[in-house]
Amino acid sequence: MGDIAFDFEKESDVFEFVVKKGHGVKGLADTGLTTVPPRYIHPPSERIDRKDTIDSAPFLSSPIDISALLEEGDVDSEKRSEVSKKLCEAAEKLGFFQVVNHGVSHEVMENAKRAAHFFFNQPRERKLAYSKENSPCPTHIFCGTSFSPQAEKSLEWKDYLSMVYIFDDEHVRKFWPEECRDAAVAYLNGEALAVMMPFSLFIC
Repeated sequence: MGDIAFDFEKESDVFEFVVKKGHGVKGLADTGLTTVPPRYIHPPSERIDRKDTIDSAPFLSSPIDISALLEEGDVDSEKRSEVSKKLCEAAEKLGFFQVVNHGVSHEVMENAKRAAHFFFNQPRERKLAYSKENSPCPTHIFCGTSFSPQAEKSLEWKDYLSMVYIFDDEHVRKFWPEECRDAAVAYLNGEALAVMMPFSLFIC
């Protein structure tokens, strides 16, 4: 890990190791630490007050079937409207949801997960090549940890690689990391809704 001994109880050392040196959360976890560094613990004033939360049970009862949104031709508009309403409610009130019948095979999803693990298991130098400072196309592909580590008082326990498909396959072959390029494209090709959004690989 280098000649410098890092003290992960010190916020400056955590930032140096995780962000500046490019080890990320993955590298931090690989050091064998047994407690979460203070830089990742939100102060009480920034934590969610449980009294302000809602009952999530109605939005966790069952996955949302989105097949009606993907069907072509004459589709029941009332059914589409119902699915859209469920998605909006879950997104607005809970923040996440599970969907089924989205058109992506189990094999494609598993390959995407394996690709994420493979990429994040690469040496830090390889991942640093895709940091916002070094990326060959920084507006559309970049690797990082947390979302805005320079501005956040408490860091987020995650590393990510964001790849935005807005050009063509030639752009993908030229700029996307070969470790996960094919798996990500297969995922995007498998889901009509996915091509409208950036594709991100995460490891937490």
